[in-house]
Amino acid sequence: MLLLEAHGKKVLADAGLPLPRSEFIRAGEAPRWPAGAAVCVVKAQVPVGGRGKAGGILRTTPELLSAQVQAVFAARIKGHAPQAVLVEEVVQGSEHYLSLIVDANAGGLRLMYSPQGGVEIEDAFEGGAGTVNLVAAPTLQGLAAAVEQLRQAVAPETRDALAELAQRLANCVLANGLLLAEINPLLIDAEGRPWAGDAKVVVDMNVAPEHPGQRALFDENRDLYPDAWRKISEDFDYVEIDRQGGIGLVTTGAGLSMMLIDELVAQGARPINFCDIRTGQMRGRPDRLVSVLGWLGEIATLRVVLVNVFAGITDLGEFARLLLEARRLCPELTVPFVARLVGHNAAQAEALITAAPCGIEWEPDLERALARAVAIAGNC
Repeated sequence: MLLLEAHGKKVLADAGLPLPRSEFIRAGEAPRWPAGAAVCVVKAQVPVGGRGKAGGILRTTPELLSAQVQAVFAARIKGHAPQAVLVEEVVQGSEHYLSLIVDANAGGLRLMYSPQGGVEIEDAFEGGAGTVNLVAAPTLQGLAAAVEQLRQAVAPETRDALAELAQRLANCVLANGLLLAEINPLLIDAEGRPWAGDAKVVVDMNVAPEHPGQRALFDENRDLYPDAWRKISEDFDYVEIDRQGGIGLVTTGAGLSMMLIDELVAQGARPINFCDIRTGQMRGRPDRLVSVLGWLGEIATLRVVLVNVFAGITDLGEFARLLLEARRLCPELTVPFVARLVGHNAAQAEALITAAPCGIEWEPDLERALARAVAIAGNC
């Protein structure tokens, strides 16, 4: 999960990394100027890159602050409408690049540094002078050795500051179970002090529940991180991919769910969500299904719910009973359902669903189930 810049920087600041002065402002709040700052930028807080080119980063002054904040809130950044902005002090200095990323193929953490930062960072590592690209064991000792190699490789005038910053970044990654911590640009001011001008921080949702700070972040900002909050609070995966879509998905198995989405998109349909409801952990209760149906019911363009469950050990008779119970508990959800349940005890599932007077269509053939859902959804 990619954190918003402001929250990613908070993780870095807690580890002792220096940040420019800033104010985090939600939509509807009065703009605030960072105390002591001379010139600032207004930065859209959205989980994508390319904000500047899309009008999501504007230089401002105290006199222009309100107008510039409104302009950034009105921008659309690669399909995202900002719900918060960061008003941040502009730090003057040379631009560098520093990151640590989990490299599964190499079996460690990759430490990367370039004396040239900015938007064209990929070009800097293609034979660029002064770059560092190391793989370290994911331990304190392994990262300390990599930081020492970085120290020896960089210019003498920035050697100590960069090594200290890199070590703090390494400690931060290990302590928080991060998949990525990137500072770009890393600004070095005239006094040789480093500052995190921008930051990308990716947390591992598989271990996020083990970190109280991350749990608190997602709980306190559930409107900004709905998918992460659902993951932690409900312990299964539901990710919105298109709030203007027409087909809601109740599915199990990450790979099968992605395949279903690809098939629907290939047919010109617009699935609303990814879902791995994990039927084996439902424990005879419809709670997870009720949660998913409730979230889907909030989407104004929902036209049909497609249920696709391929069961191994899951008893589909039991699942069908829970699905019918969840439908009964969500009377406000009146759209049609198409159910494809294949696997253990599918015959009982078919008998239960076809006998129920709740409008769930039974279709065990995948192609026909997809075609039916697409036909019901129409242009949505």
